[in-house]
Amino acid sequence: MRNNFVIRLTTLSITLMLVLGLTRSAFSQAAPAADDSSEVRLTLEANSRLGSFTYVPEHWGEFSLRLENDGDTPKELLCTSYFDGASTLQYGRKIWLPAHSKLVLSHPVLFPTADKFPSGRANVISLLFDQSQGKEVLLKNRAGLLQHSQALSITPDGRNTGIVSGWDSAGDVPREVVDLVIANRVYQGLNNRVSFLAGQFLPAEENGLDHLDHLVIADDRLVDDLAALTAVRRWVHSGGRLWIMLDRTGPELLERLFGDEFQGTVVDQVGLTSVRVDDPPSLQVPEGIVGQTLEYDEPVQMARVDVPGMTVWNTVNGWPAALTGSYGDGRVLITTLGPRGWMKLAPPPPPFKPTKTMKTPPPGMAEMVAKFAPHGPMEDIAPFIFARRDDEPLPPEALEVFAKEFVSYEVPSATLIIGSMCGFLILLAAAGVGLWKLGRLEHFGWCGSLLAMIFAMLFFGVGLSNRHGTTETIADVQLVQAIAGTDDVLSHGAIVVYRPEGGDDQIQTSQGGELIPNLTGESGETSRMVTTDLGTYHWDGLTQPTGLATYQFVASGEDADRLEAQATLDGQGIVGKSSGKMSTGSDAMVATRRGRISAQMAEGGNFTASAEDVLEPDQFLNATLLNDAQDRRRRILQQLFSDQRWQSSLDQPQLLVWVNDWEHGFDFGDNLQQQGDTLVIAPLKFSRPPAGTDVVIPSPLLDYVTTRPPDGSSPSGFWDDGRQEWQPRSSLSTTWLSVQVPPAFLPLTANKARIEIGVSGLMGQIEILGVKGDEVVSLETVTDPVGTVVIDIDDPEALTISENGELTLGLSAGVPEDAAAADANINADTPANSWKVHSLSLRLWGTTLDSTNEED
Repeated sequence: MRNNFVIRLTTLSITLMLVLGLTRSAFSQAAPAADDSSEVRLTLEANSRLGSFTYVPEHWGEFSLRLENDGDTPKELLCTSYFDGASTLQYGRKIWLPAHSKLVLSHPVLFPTADKFPSGRANVISLLFDQSQGKEVLLKNRAGLLQHSQALSITPDGRNTGIVSGWDSAGDVPREVVDLVIANRVYQGLNNRVSFLAGQFLPAEENGLDHLDHLVIADDRLVDDLAALTAVRRWVHSGGRLWIMLDRTGPELLERLFGDEFQGTVVDQVGLTSVRVDDPPSLQVPEGIVGQTLEYDEPVQMARVDVPGMTVWNTVNGWPAALTGSYGDGRVLITTLGPRGWMKLAPPPPPFKPTKTMKTPPPGMAEMVAKFAPHGPMEDIAPFIFARRDDEPLPPEALEVFAKEFVSYEVPSATLIIGSMCGFLILLAAAGVGLWKLGRLEHFGWCGSLLAMIFAMLFFGVGLSNRHGTTETIADVQLVQAIAGTDDVLSHGAIVVYRPEGGDDQIQTSQGGELIPNLTGESGETSRMVTTDLGTYHWDGLTQPTGLATYQFVASGEDADRLEAQATLDGQGIVGKSSGKMSTGSDAMVATRRGRISAQMAEGGNFTASAEDVLEPDQFLNATLLNDAQDRRRRILQQLFSDQRWQSSLDQPQLLVWVNDWEHGFDFGDNLQQQGDTLVIAPLKFSRPPAGTDVVIPSPLLDYVTTRPPDGSSPSGFWDDGRQEWQPRSSLSTTWLSVQVPPAFLPLTANKARIEIGVSGLMGQIEILGVKGDEVVSLETVTDPVGTVVIDIDDPEALTISENGELTLGLSAGVPEDAAAADANINADTPANSWKVHSLSLRLWGTTLDSTNEED
């Protein structure tokens, strides 16, 4: 018995030694070797000299790395980082580091959801590998540890503000800039925290600004940083809020930032010891509002500028002091008066009074206090620039369902399945009956199993055939938008990849952008996004799954053949020519916030858009019968234009064209069948037709705003310029409109106008009013209008267009007062009938004039 015990113990010991040896051997093969004498040091920066970096959950940010090589040989390095507890998803950067050198660089990283950071801090683990010898050698940090750990402060997802100013380490932080920004944030109910973009190099890609809602530029360093300048431009166009303090920058910044779209000039810069900020004349206050005069011992700087095309909010000595405008989906504020002219000392906050339920000040109370407060004029501007960024009208996730429609693999039909099951049951019953009659019922068991196996193999064969009957496919649906005045192009969308057996092909790009795979980490395998250069990265360890995989992406780039369209007018409508890949497109349209016109594409990028082809509000393609591709396009356009905010932002004409072969820039491997559809949106620039040309201006090109009545009384009516909608009424009401003829068509004499008005409710009558000389005249009256009313105006004297392109028309609607009084006596207890104008459009016929004669 004792011998058996010894034998068993010896056998167990040998087995354990073998297992431990094999495990150690496997670990040594899987894990990289470690270098105990590393001459390379890595630091993950958490702060700049002006404060901590800002990181927001579920937004892209940048890890700032500092590397030092004290050795005598250059190094090929890979630095990779991950969030503590999520080691299967890593972000890295490959670097070549010369001997005896220091390097500061960054790489993009996507932060997880807020629930991963309950303490408000993220613990980031970094690993540094030396790949100089063709293998990965893990380097230790200064403490002799293999892991480089750094804690980062996480900012809650809110309205975050960044400041570009005071980056020079030899200069002082511009305190007045910071004070003004903080004063506006606190006034808006935000905290007093701001982010300083204080590195020597600003983010070179717009995803480095993704965590910011607002950006304040108070120096001209962007002029010499083309990559950062481009990133800011794309960030603003995608929906960012940009504030440029022109008194601290120069005109060159505006010229380079906005490209050919900027037509302004900076006259000079002056110092003011006496400052009065006025409100310019407006529709409500024609004489303007005179502000309070403030005196300063040290002059306040002001840049005197002329910037057409922007809205002037305030003036100083007649010069614009604050101007606003839209830029794509974003907003721009330009202030020409120095920061001290916009703020005053804030009153001290009331002292905290303890209560029974709150003995100490609440957390964050100190962050809601500012030393200064904005002046009255700045109080009106602050909401414009410090608002939260708007949601995208058609985000990448909304396009996934459309991209999946390109990949179709046949699923066995219900008829096939039900029919096969019925056949199986019939054969099984027949076999049972036959065996019973033959007296061999004991064989029914294996006969039934055989039949079940035959039908199972049948279903397996059908499924296998259907699965492999579809070619490996990659399909995408994306929205591409050109930035006016530049070569920049923004795109976002969804990509689907179908692989019956999956694949190991590396996902990569050399054109930048953000691609977000569906990473769950459940497999335990490590996936690593490795950046190798600006805009160049690939995914290591990411296996493309079996079946259908979806990916969302956001990208940007430049198109050498600038995406834009040029057009003019003729007697039928619009005649133009598009450039670049748009010339091969189809199902085109011209869109403004006043409507859409179907455009017909021809060879060479030429197109026409007849004034007769204006689309109805619920119409998006000019076709009676739609094929599958057109129906998909219709549904995408319907979802896009259902966003009223986006449609209202189309203050300039845009050409929308569908293109089939637009490259998204991401590589998923070879032998994939390419499919997809792309909606390209490009600015449409108009040129003036020759003098004497008879033209027709389609209704979407004619904008209108509320104006004062000819008698100079206060404006009132039922059109809301701010909301861009008609208000319901129950009594007689009159509104006066200024129809805006585009400057490119001036000077112009109008010969005829056609007005289409959509109405509902018991309106009584609708009357069109015009102005002849100094008199208001009735041009047309329609009694008891229903549905859509079409009114033609053939009196050229009532269609006079001013030098600024303004045509004044009045719209009076409702039950006349005498009829309303009589009806009220009869139906005293009945509530008044309400009515509403739902739409108004105007088409104009005219003849262009000689501009030189007009000037003479």
